[in-house]
Amino acid sequence: MLIPILLFVGTWLIYKNIYPDPRNWYDHYLHLAKSILVMRVDMPNLPQFYHDKIEFEGKIYVPFPPGASFALLPFLIIDGNVTQQQASIILGSINIAIIYILLTNFTSQKNSVLLSLFFGFGTSFFWSAVVGTTWFFAHVVLVFFLTTSLLFHFKKLYFLSGVFFALAVLTRMSVILSGIFFLLELFKTPKKFLSFLMGAFIFIPIFFSYNYLRFGDVFETGYKKVYQQYKNSNLKYSVGQKFNYFDVRNIPSHLYAFLSMPPDISISDGTIRQIRPSPFGMGVLFTSPLLFLALLPKFKNKRELNLYIGSIFAAIPVFMHYAQGWVQFGYRFVLDFIVFLMIILTIRFKPTVLNLTLILISVIVNFWGVLWAIELGW
Repeated sequence: MLIPILLFVGTWLIYKNIYPDPRNWYDHYLHLAKSILVMRVDMPNLPQFYHDKIEFEGKIYVPFPPGASFALLPFLIIDGNVTQQQASIILGSINIAIIYILLTNFTSQKNSVLLSLFFGFGTSFFWSAVVGTTWFFAHVVLVFFLTTSLLFHFKKLYFLSGVFFALAVLTRMSVILSGIFFLLELFKTPKKFLSFLMGAFIFIPIFFSYNYLRFGDVFETGYKKVYQQYKNSNLKYSVGQKFNYFDVRNIPSHLYAFLSMPPDISISDGTIRQIRPSPFGMGVLFTSPLLFLALLPKFKNKRELNLYIGSIFAAIPVFMHYAQGWVQFGYRFVLDFIVFLMIILTIRFKPTVLNLTLILISVIVNFWGVLWAIELGW
């Protein structure tokens, strides 16, 4: 266990010190967690200027599912003054350690260390964990729950795998379609799949009860109300045309943001004066080029294909979403399915000069992006 501990401590020191004085704003989940501790789901103390909130029958709610707030409860019980950003860097650092443990199922310890460091410092997870604001914190918690679910899956503890998958879905609803990975893995062994489903079942009563307590309707999440707020505002929240809340016409903008969106480049008199990250995101071509190794549609075995299918199904709802995740460094929605991609990457990875160079480039670019994001006040 020495390597995971060292990864956790080293990551935590870097995450904490690269952003020593965070703004600690947009902490919707912290407000919700404090409300849950006193058995309520509205947030009377949510700041007025916060985006993504809903007033219903005189009370203030958020559209987000409660999973990320569940993850905050232990932190609040230990220290009632903890901030969401403090919890984010701790959970983010834990994620690097458990990603390492997960990857050792598929490659050597050396490669697992390299790839977990790539994940922690060479992908958009870096900025998400460091900033810890609402939209990013959800991704950090999602990675924790989904990675843990996959760890239990590969350890053949299918009930626990189902429980943590349910928690992942309660954190980011979009990942519910990635459950096809578990179906493909287990459908030939009904008892194992039933065990997984029994654990995952906890999602249903929690989700429906949460909706009913807020809006008196088990199917109402509030997301469409927030979408209407954005749609009727002057906020430039999308890099492309503003189509419907879920619309196939949104897919090209997401693919552009995910794969190849470049940084902002200022040119004067034919000379490049400044290069800085675009607030609408940057494609993995620039931020995490090693990930392209996982995107190639070549499969050595059925598990690799299952992981690829799980990634695609998780990407479908986010690629159809009306916005690309602005303001962000990189493309934060990749974190909805990056754990699947990391396993594929691990299966295919060899420590060649090219691959090691791509890791180095990814880490350098993400340090550059994080420092710029802090400077720009994101």
